[in-house]
Amino acid sequence: MLGTETPDNRLTHAHLEAWLQALDHVEERWDAIPDAKKKEGAALVSTARVDPSQKIWSNGLDFAAATSDEHFFDSHLFRVYERLLAFPIPTVASVGGHAFAGGFGLAASHDYRVMNGNKGFLCMNEIMFGAQLPPGLYAALSTKVVHPATARSMVLEGHRFAGPEAKAVGLVDVLAPEKGQEGGPAETLEGAVQLARKLRPLCARDAWGSNKLVMYSYQLAVLREKNFDATSKL
Repeated sequence: MLGTETPDNRLTHAHLEAWLQALDHVEERWDAIPDAKKKEGAALVSTARVDPSQKIWSNGLDFAAATSDEHFFDSHLFRVYERLLAFPIPTVASVGGHAFAGGFGLAASHDYRVMNGNKGFLCMNEIMFGAQLPPGLYAALSTKVVHPATARSMVLEGHRFAGPEAKAVGLVDVLAPEKGQEGGPAETLEGAVQLARKLRPLCARDAWGSNKLVMYSYQLAVLREKNFDATSKL
């Protein structure tokens, strides 16, 4: 579950460090499972709080934290993106509310996304306040962008993708609840867990992570590059 350090799950140093610790824990648990029992597989689901009032999955960077540390992207944010893109078991983001900017990148770093069909937007709003998109952030997003027109709308226009449109262009995989159905973040989480259960057997032979290394080799290389001027261009 995403942290509660800030009400809108801003990506602070502490928040991102907690992500890395959680991913370490899950991966260690997976590695410790005897091969004979791995046939059941495993999966990871991330979620924000699921009470009905929760409107935001992640509102992106903590601007003060990011601009005060020239290593913020390379040593903190992009490490989380990299870990998720190379994670050895299926990962599903339960996006029960808005995911903006770096929060959108965090959702995109998961293998799959389940989104509320009635509320919430995915949006890269950097263009609205004149900030350059860090290369590693676009690298994470590009793993899920199917069409160049989608990338243009996302990056150059700051377009807000509601659930149905996000699904239509391939940015999310499942809507839960569907548009017009009742439900909130708890139902989104239920849909994410259902999807994770379907996916979990696919990692049983340990090819899930290695195939992702092939699929995302370019993006992972970008995330591992040092880019110290990214902070100055926010």
